[in-house]
Amino acid sequence: MTGDDTAGTPATSPPETAERLLDALVEEGVVLERADGTLALSESYDATHDIYHDSYGDATDEAFERAVADVFDLSADEAEARIAEEGVTREMLVAYLAVQSELDGSYSREERARMAAMVEDLSPESPVPEVVERLDDDGYETFLATHDRAVVTVWKRHCDPCAAVKRDLDAILEAVPSDVAVGGVDGVETPAFRRTADVTVAPALVVFVDGQPAETLTGRFTAEQVADACARAFD
Repeated sequence: MTGDDTAGTPATSPPETAERLLDALVEEGVVLERADGTLALSESYDATHDIYHDSYGDATDEAFERAVADVFDLSADEAEARIAEEGVTREMLVAYLAVQSELDGSYSREERARMAAMVEDLSPESPVPEVVERLDDDGYETFLATHDRAVVTVWKRHCDPCAAVKRDLDAILEAVPSDVAVGGVDGVETPAFRRTADVTVAPALVVFVDGQPAETLTGRFTAEQVADACARAFD
């Protein structure tokens, strides 16, 4: 989707233009810069992207062509031709609409198209809070083997109960004994862990003793519930 105010694939940006647009994406909250300098998509953008993906990700050819025509002020025949000539995909349209929705500043259609192309190469931010050790299916067994007393939290994106628990996370972590290791997993990305812990929902908190699940909390749990679960498991 290009800057002649029609649909198409964006041309390669000069380095200074790409840097300016990336800075704008960060300033607008579409892209997050982690402490280690790597980039990820914000949860807000990811949620908006999912909304558009639900609408257009598997749209029929007719609906897709109509959407491209509407977004880029093209006739039906022009939209069909540009899709074929420039290789416009449904995912490109979804990214463009999501970026456009998240931006507050004034950008040309070409700039929005280039920004959409940039975010397509990034992954969503992990739902696991940075204050706990992030685990995956390749590493959780080592984590549990290393720590005979451990707590593993389970999260997912676009989860209102998860957001509520995160708001109380400081108190929740204070309720965990200081000698207990605390990790976290993205539940969607860790099916092996979920099978091991017998967890099917997020948020969740699983207390492990000697590598085995001893207590499990699910839903919007509180610091008091965490303290009680740890006391039952470790006493």
